[in-house]
Amino acid sequence: MSLSRQHLRNMRRILIKVGTTVVVHSDGSIALGRLGHLVEQIVHLLQEGKEVILVTSGAVGIGNLKLYQNSLLSTPLRAHVTGNTLNKINHPRACAAAGQSGLMGLYEMLFLHKQVSCSQILLTDQDFLSQEKKENLRSTISTLLSLGIVPVLNENDVISTRKTPIRDENNAIFWDNDSLAALVSKELSVDLMILLSDVEGLYKKMPGENQRPEIIHTYVPGSEESSKIAIGTKSRVGRGGMQAKIDAAVGALQYVKAVVVASGYNLDTIKRVLKGELVGTLFTKTAVVQIDEEGNHYKSAIEVGSRAKAASRSLLKLSSETRKAIVHSYADILEKSREEIMRANIRDLDAAAVTNLAESLLGRLKLTTEKLTVLANGLRQIADAPEPLGRVQLRREIANGLVLEKVTVGLGVLLIIFESRPDALPQIAGLAIRSGNGLILKGGKEAFHTNRLLHALLLQAISLHTTPAILDGEGLVSLLNSREEVEDLLREDDLVDLVIPRGGASLVQYVKEHTKIPVLGHSEGICHLFVHRSAKKDVATALAVDAKTDYPSACNACETLLLDEGLPVETIETILSALRAVGVKLVGGPRASKDLGLEQVQTLKTEHGDLTLSVEIVRSVEEAIDHVNRYGSSHTDSIVCEDQEAARKFVEGVDSACAFVNASTRFADGYRFGLGAEVGVSTSRIHARGPVGIDGLLSSKWILRGTEDGPHAVSLYSSGKKKFSHRDLPIRSSL
Repeated sequence: MSLSRQHLRNMRRILIKVGTTVVVHSDGSIALGRLGHLVEQIVHLLQEGKEVILVTSGAVGIGNLKLYQNSLLSTPLRAHVTGNTLNKINHPRACAAAGQSGLMGLYEMLFLHKQVSCSQILLTDQDFLSQEKKENLRSTISTLLSLGIVPVLNENDVISTRKTPIRDENNAIFWDNDSLAALVSKELSVDLMILLSDVEGLYKKMPGENQRPEIIHTYVPGSEESSKIAIGTKSRVGRGGMQAKIDAAVGALQYVKAVVVASGYNLDTIKRVLKGELVGTLFTKTAVVQIDEEGNHYKSAIEVGSRAKAASRSLLKLSSETRKAIVHSYADILEKSREEIMRANIRDLDAAAVTNLAESLLGRLKLTTEKLTVLANGLRQIADAPEPLGRVQLRREIANGLVLEKVTVGLGVLLIIFESRPDALPQIAGLAIRSGNGLILKGGKEAFHTNRLLHALLLQAISLHTTPAILDGEGLVSLLNSREEVEDLLREDDLVDLVIPRGGASLVQYVKEHTKIPVLGHSEGICHLFVHRSAKKDVATALAVDAKTDYPSACNACETLLLDEGLPVETIETILSALRAVGVKLVGGPRASKDLGLEQVQTLKTEHGDLTLSVEIVRSVEEAIDHVNRYGSSHTDSIVCEDQEAARKFVEGVDSACAFVNASTRFADGYRFGLGAEVGVSTSRIHARGPVGIDGLLSSKWILRGTEDGPHAVSLYSSGKKKFSHRDLPIRSSL
């Protein structure tokens, strides 16, 4: 049976070996932060009902520093003055003796802090040459594990007499703590052995400066891949190295189900390994089928990101007409495949009904023929818009014969995560292709069948106008299957240029906390409609109903209705009655609940996402502005009024991406703005704000051309031999 990394989740008895370079810093001092996180992860595994054995190196390294510091204190002053002091203690047994107590004392303290006990076991090669000693070892460790105690093992370097590797009756080798871990795994029937080192895993080639290492994620002994490994230098203090880990891992595979070699520098490595994520190198006897928890094949973050980056550069080489044709073809294919798309969407809706998906998410999940028509029209609008790339934004003569231009370029690779919104996929794809960007998509699992079909239709449109040799379509627009793939990609800040989460506040917050990649989006859509005392009754009523009920789960739906206390009672009653008549549940703020007899809302900073509407009464336009800025989400806010001065104050005063006058908040949409579509609505103040269309997916490039009167060396200008002119020139349409 082929092993999947997901199987690692179910492994119960785990041995973790920690290398010297993980335990101590290069100067011999204890890496307290790393050890603290190691202990926290072990305790987490114990709480999940797993058994953990810890094999640790580091005593020699700690002891070396301890003895060195002691030697400095006992060295005569003359030796310090002349510089005739020891740089290193060349006595590993003495170092081990000095360091072992400190290392074990540290583990004792860290585990006790988590209300967990640990015990020390020191071993030598002779302990594995005697059946009686091995039986005593098995019995002791098994008893400790049954009591929830963590056995902490180390080789007893103080009394070890071994000068060369030894082998037991089964040819198992003992040479260092890596091989000790393998021997203990054999004797204790360990399920999973994790070797933590100072590298991410096995490399196909050693990374150079500023180069990304290419990791072998799966190692099957004897396979073609196993012959492509690059071995670096051994540990600076310990006896082992990467070759020792490979030998130990391969040897252990005779007795354990799997071995993982990974970095102990990353503070969550153990948790990620046990979650089945693509971490480090997995040693297994047979080929690995990497699947996610839904059974879909897992895609490597580096592979996905690298293909998207390469494909985005290939996309830029295509003509504007070709990119336009791809988007037009996608629109045509969507219309021709309407029935097939609706069948896929019904499958998702049926599955969602069984799982009791929230009504607001069901509304976003559902596709209609009208929605598909709008999607197709939006794609054509995107295709027919002016060419976005190579547009000259500024043209300036720096000096005679030296011209500077600022031109538009694509951002690079976009990672877009969207919940329950299959209609977002075609919009985003059309914008990305037209703007020359690679695209990595992750839709909600509730829209699995719809998203998969829409993605397949997009690849079909791409194939009509290019070939894989010219453009890697699947690489250009990838559709991820699992959350684990997203988590891995969020770490790849050199492969992904922008992340756009389209979902609730928890999704946006999670993304921001787990990536260094720039994030564009909004966390909530708490939109307001303020009815000023000068508003016309029929206009205010129509806008209130439309803003709340046209699409209640949309981020631009009205969530709070602000009523001016100067409004006629009849106008207020008409508006509220009209809302109730179409099924809107009204809840009040502190004043509205008292004056209008409404149930009081828990907080006015609420995005209901359904037919619930908060209502509050304010004294003036200034108070309305203060309310919006306090409780809003900087998304979209609107005023209904006939007083132009009130309108001016409102649109200038609210801190919103979109500020409207006498218009429904539902107009905050890329299609309605004439952008064709949107990748989302941004409430950020950097780069793009409001509905983000093609312009929000562009960056710029500066091009400086020396045409005559050269050479254009800076020294000639700083010396005064040449003069800057800095004269703006007429802008040409494009490159």
